Amino acid sequence: QWELERQCDPATGKIPDNIREKELMYAATLPSDASSSVFRTAQTTAWNSRGPFNHGGRTRALAYDINDENILFAGTVSGGMWRSTDGGNSWTKVTAPNVNQSVTCIAQDKRTGHRNVWYYGSGEPTGTSSSGGGKAFHLGSGIFKSTNGGLTWTKLSSTGGNTPQSFDNVWDLIWNVATDSSNATKDEVYAATYGAILRSINGGTSWSAVRGSSSASDFSYYTDVAVTSSGVVYATLSTDSGSANPGVWRSTNGTAWTNISPSFMDTANRMVIGINPNNENQIYILAETPGSGKTTTNYSGKAEQNSLWKYTYVSGTGSGAGGVWQDLSVNLPNSGGPFDKFNSQGGYDLVVRVKPTDSNTVIIGGTNLFRSTDAFTSPNNTTQIGGYGIGTNIPFYTVYPNHHPDQHAVLFSNNNPNVLYSGCDGGIFKSTADTATPIVWNSLNNGYLSTQFYTLAIDPATAGDSVIIGGCQDNGTLYTNSQSATFNWTQPSLGDGSYCAIADGGTNYYYSRQEGKIIKTTMGTNGYVNAFARIDPLMADTTKYDFIAPFILDPNNNNIMYLTCGDMIYRNHDLSQIPLNGVYLRTNLNWDSLSQTYDSAKNITAIAASKFPANRVYYGTNQGKIYKMDNANVGNPTPVNISSTAFPATAYVSCIAVDPEDADKVLIVFSNYNIYSLYYTSDAGITWTKSAGNLEQFLDGTGIGSSLRWASIMHLDSGKVVYFVASSTGLYATDTLKGTATVWAQQGANTIGNVVSDVIVTRASDGLVAVGTHGNGVYSANITNPNQITTVHKLDKQHFDASLKNYPNPFTNSTTIEFIIQKKSQVTLRILNELGEDVKTIFTKNMEAGKYFETLDRKGLAAGVYYYQLQSGEQKITKQMVVN
Repeated sequence: QWELERQCDPATGKIPDNIREKELMYAATLPSDASSSVFRTAQTTAWNSRGPFNHGGRTRALAYDINDENILFAGTVSGGMWRSTDGGNSWTKVTAPNVNQSVTCIAQDKRTGHRNVWYYGSGEPTGTSSSGGGKAFHLGSGIFKSTNGGLTWTKLSSTGGNTPQSFDNVWDLIWNVATDSSNATKDEVYAATYGAILRSINGGTSWSAVRGSSSASDFSYYTDVAVTSSGVVYATLSTDSGSANPGVWRSTNGTAWTNISPSFMDTANRMVIGINPNNENQIYILAETPGSGKTTTNYSGKAEQNSLWKYTYVSGTGSGAGGVWQDLSVNLPNSGGPFDKFNSQGGYDLVVRVKPTDSNTVIIGGTNLFRSTDAFTSPNNTTQIGGYGIGTNIPFYTVYPNHHPDQHAVLFSNNNPNVLYSGCDGGIFKSTADTATPIVWNSLNNGYLSTQFYTLAIDPATAGDSVIIGGCQDNGTLYTNSQSATFNWTQPSLGDGSYCAIADGGTNYYYSRQEGKIIKTTMGTNGYVNAFARIDPLMADTTKYDFIAPFILDPNNNNIMYLTCGDMIYRNHDLSQIPLNGVYLRTNLNWDSLSQTYDSAKNITAIAASKFPANRVYYGTNQGKIYKMDNANVGNPTPVNISSTAFPATAYVSCIAVDPEDADKVLIVFSNYNIYSLYYTSDAGITWTKSAGNLEQFLDGTGIGSSLRWASIMHLDSGKVVYFVASSTGLYATDTLKGTATVWAQQGANTIGNVVSDVIVTRASDGLVAVGTHGNGVYSANITNPNQITTVHKLDKQHFDASLKNYPNPFTNSTTIEFIIQKKSQVTLRILNELGEDVKTIFTKNMEAGKYFETLDRKGLAAGVYYYQLQSGEQKITKQMVVN
């Protein structure tokens, strides 16, 4: 809900359709440092990965090559596809930096002679940080295919937006992909997608819906598909959304289907399938079933119902007497402490697998992994083998040794079924003895750079300091004091890491978890906590905290903290008096409620404090408002509404960047799609100027520009100022704000790439800039000279001129494309649609230096947005055109 609120179109409450593909295509039209031959810089800026080397992020796709199990694949929901050739000792990212980084599932074509062919699906349909119904924020771009063993991947054009035409958005969110290894003559592939099961018999060139659709009359949000080695296909479709054909389905040919649902299935949301490899007439269904099944509670006391069913095919179509169902739900684990039970978090984490060579060993995953040695026919032979620590409790919960909660993938080795792989919110783990009690896990997160950062902090006072801390999705707050990309980060705080801070030259650290839980600590040089106390105010209503709740320290007095709690700000006027007594209890010591900030009609979403002049606080809301408080450090200050009438109503303020040398100068970031995203003031909010420039497609903020997340203003040694913006398509910078004419250029295009970037922190004393990505960890650079950032002033005209243009634009019948070639080269001019898919190649030919004009007839082009792309060697320039 937090992610949805800050990204949705405020007018609709939803993420715009196909926005991920569209924003990536639009980002390709913006200037970048993608090639040194395109941009001329006085100094080369290296954006270096800082890790975390040893922590992985949310992993939903996991597979090995059956020709060579040392070749492993792991896919993250926002960090791309990764490949290992040494059994997980090292990893290489194999998705290009400029494409959608979402991966949710993977399948190999296991037929002899075809095993170099792989498919992966994109778009996470549900999760603790996304939600369904067209609201998920890790949207996909369809299915990607590799024909060279997973070294490179290309999106299947048939899985773009509006293809097939009757299933709009179906490819945005993909639950699973499966191949049929029994079909010797056709390349048969299945996809479980948003609302439908689709089938291809030509390797993904075209698809047909064989179950469900996106229409209201036959829609199932949750789907799954699995295929036996003999070609029997099982599919599940949830009962939500009034689907006409929910349940469990079976087919022997992929076209004729039989509903084999058990009689005791009433309501079922997400259902996942596990085929018994020892007897493929048997399958298991693990499901989240509100209103039926086994009731369990999570650590917060919230109840949910889940079910486990076993199906055995007997004869005929498999329905009625042709199949036997057994309800094993009563045997789902429900004992122990608040973290020990089976819990799927509303179907977010579900997986079921049967061990090869032993049909009695069945593994299920929710928040934890459980192993049954009697196929869950009783509750007596079940052991927890992963996830949370056994017997752990609130508040100092632990995790299973060298493992992590929230399970998404389980994989048995083909060569040795005692070897087990696990993919979860903490990355990838492996056990070489899956029958042991306890199971011993080994982390394979060795350079698997997939951590999802929400926040970052550095020591703002100490030049050259290498410490970076940051709050991460389900990985707590992580810590490094090394500039090495291969350094192992430590984890001083658990949970979903939230805002954090380093104070007093590194003497004190502040960490927070989801929903406003804050601790103050002192740290050893190894990154472990020496002493701590919980400090968030007892007087605050904990139900009002944002999932990731902002707090800040006063830059002139680190003992003053400002904390947002829903509709009000709280201030601690002297943190130094809170003893580090090791007590995890809230306190009212030195906390003040700034009651004049209270407004039940809004939620405070961003806050910042000034350095010069001191004691000024700016804050923003989810209703598109900005407020200023002077003398905020004392008393009960009165906020002044400094919002512009031009601000987008009901939009989400995600960041307020205050110029550290002049607090009258401020950048405001609105993170929603389809609104104008960036405003600047130089007079403390008396006047505001739109400053997103080329980051917006249209002047009113509508269109397919990125979701902007964060901004930072940094002064350089030369006296110049650099402005940075983190966005859903990477990092951008400029050295000059010119209102709507501001030109932002992408930085680190070949390193950071287009991965979602949520936060930037800067330190002027040594030029440190650190970027927290939501999928590939942290990158940093040291920038002390404006020539180290790429701007449009540095365009290199080695091959062609950047003045590529077309006129008229928009056009109805034809348009003229004008361009200049600087030197003889092979040139390609092509047309792309709004999703970045090739529509036509106008020409590819060798061209002499000179000025050229190419007439493009609109024949075959429907009305809409298109792009024309001029390419020579590594260089590409892409511009937008509109057909009326």
